[in-house]
Amino acid sequence: MTTKKLLTILLFVLTALPRIVWSQSKVEESVFAHISKNIAVTGETIWFSMKALDADQNFYSKIGYAELVDRNGQPVHQIIYPLYLGKSEGYIQIPKDLESDHYLLRFYTRISPKMSEKGIFNQFITVINPKKPNKSKAPVQTGKIYPTMKPSTLDQGEKISLPKKSKTELDLSNSNLGEVSSISISITNPFLPETHSGYYQGKIYQEIKENLELIPEPYGHIVHGKNLNPKIDTTETFFLSAHGVQSFLSSAKPKETGDLYFEIGALKAYEYLVAQSSDIEKQLNFSPELPFLSLDFQKDFTFPILKLEEKDRGFLSDLITSGQVSSYYYANDSVEFAPIVIGFDADKTYLLDDYTRFENLEVTLREYVPEVLVRKQDKKTLFKVLNSPLGSVFQENPLIMIDAMPVFDTDALAAFDPAKIQKLEVMTREFSFNQDKYSGVMSFTSFANDFGSFQLPSNALYLNYPEIQKTKRPTSFHLNPDPAQPHFPDFRSTLYWNAAPDISTPFTIFSSEIPGNFEITIGYKEASGKMNFASQAIQVQD
Repeated sequence: MTTKKLLTILLFVLTALPRIVWSQSKVEESVFAHISKNIAVTGETIWFSMKALDADQNFYSKIGYAELVDRNGQPVHQIIYPLYLGKSEGYIQIPKDLESDHYLLRFYTRISPKMSEKGIFNQFITVINPKKPNKSKAPVQTGKIYPTMKPSTLDQGEKISLPKKSKTELDLSNSNLGEVSSISISITNPFLPETHSGYYQGKIYQEIKENLELIPEPYGHIVHGKNLNPKIDTTETFFLSAHGVQSFLSSAKPKETGDLYFEIGALKAYEYLVAQSSDIEKQLNFSPELPFLSLDFQKDFTFPILKLEEKDRGFLSDLITSGQVSSYYYANDSVEFAPIVIGFDADKTYLLDDYTRFENLEVTLREYVPEVLVRKQDKKTLFKVLNSPLGSVFQENPLIMIDAMPVFDTDALAAFDPAKIQKLEVMTREFSFNQDKYSGVMSFTSFANDFGSFQLPSNALYLNYPEIQKTKRPTSFHLNPDPAQPHFPDFRSTLYWNAAPDISTPFTIFSSEIPGNFEITIGYKEASGKMNFASQAIQVQD
């Protein structure tokens, strides 16, 4: 059986979301990030490692957020990525349509900026777009210069110097650093002023609004939505199903404010969401809220001005060449996931390939599935599931799903062609799902996890919601699968990236065909538990 066929629907039963029980004094996450380089060409990838831990190295959040922000404070690129034990390895792919300029890259969790000044990590990067030169005209930096956290100097004796297309060994075992968490070796950014070359924490932002509701994510991503009806019915159930490589169903009832919270839990891969309401006669008036926080810079915080001059032509040419070929060094996306644990126990499973296919599901159920009774009432199809514990029949329709999407139009389901349905699972007991109870469950699974082409309900909303980033890592720490190959063109501007290094033994680095100033940057944990950087210059000779 294939991996796709093993993927199952998770129905995650929640009695209350964790945001209700958490208090502000309980969780203070400090966020620390290390990026592979701070200058890139549009379309290029910057790798990162990120940690979100409290002072005792405890972890809480399962989801992290990253944003690339322009000088007007507007996000131009946003990603959601999973955290495991408070850590993550991910990547930022620089949008191809950005103008050449300095941008701020920031990392946080859903609660960290509100809980601690150390709960948000910010660092300037420089983006070069050869088709869109910088248009900023202001020649002088105005406003307050906010001090940045600067790396300490890594003292390794003599300055490291090596020719192009050569290799050398680095020995950091006697560096007197604490626990090393990441190492990068990349080209030095000549355009970022020294005053802006470190990293910032929360001081560069205005105080986050006191009425900002905390939405902790200790189990996985939570989708926040709004019921936009003028009159809120707090008994109405809203369903949110997520679809893609995996499928998932969540439900929620609105608060008096109209806020809805859908717990996605262990789901790590989806392409789109579908929203529905239990009130199928009413027009669905629902809007998802993006999970990224609204953060306003201090009024006197300003971006540095990017100045590109004729003398920079050679450097920029090398950088652009590096950006154009860098994708050849990267691995493909990984979309392999373990099967999701089933949230309900099916009492009977039918693999429809084992049976003769009839013209529609109504006939198929009548002929092969004794646990489901098909009836007509007022010209409408009803499905009634056996109530095994009581030896009777439920009087209400069960919870019916196709690939985790609830189905309320029983007539359309009865007339549906079963040819694309792989499996039917039936639960012949009362099923409690969040705050609702259902008279059994009928769960259909298609072969391609695409509803078997069952038509999307007319009162449902297709939501184009940000995806959780899929895993992608470089083919090697050198970002080149074979850096020692003498005749292979090598224009890497990042020579080494390792988000989980072991410095107990020396390691080899390979220079590329790009000469100039490079920098070793090491992320490590001090004895106090605080994360910090250490750096040292490297010269690659022409």
